Amino acid sequence: MSGSSHAQHAYTRCVVSLNAGISISWAPDPSGSDEHGQRHHQREEDDFRSRLERAAPGIEVLFDELEERGHVFTAPDEPGFNDPQRGANGMIEMCEVQLVCTPRLTEPSLAAIAERISKLL
Repeated sequence: MSGSSHAQHAYTRCVVSLNAGISISWAPDPSGSDEHGQRHHQREEDDFRSRLERAAPGIEVLFDELEERGHVFTAPDEPGFNDPQRGANGMIEMCEVQLVCTPRLTEPSLAAIAERISKLL
């Protein structure tokens, strides 16, 4: 059996998600049962959610720094949070950040933010 675990968290100025990336095997389970796979993904997703919550203070500080440099962010729960910019970091475990920012961030800046957030996680 295989699959991919995923969790996301909305912060005050962005949404961050973690994804297990490449399809994974549910091992070791000689029977390859669905229940074993479901438990595996549940544990992994619970871990992702916990990491996302624990990283909140550091992520908020990062966005405070960006605002000090003149960026204005739209909160994820505001109507203007549509068509967000997306940046990602990682290969096996993927960290993706979604944000709406004025002025828009360059691709290298967005990649750098995703990398910093990934390190915080």
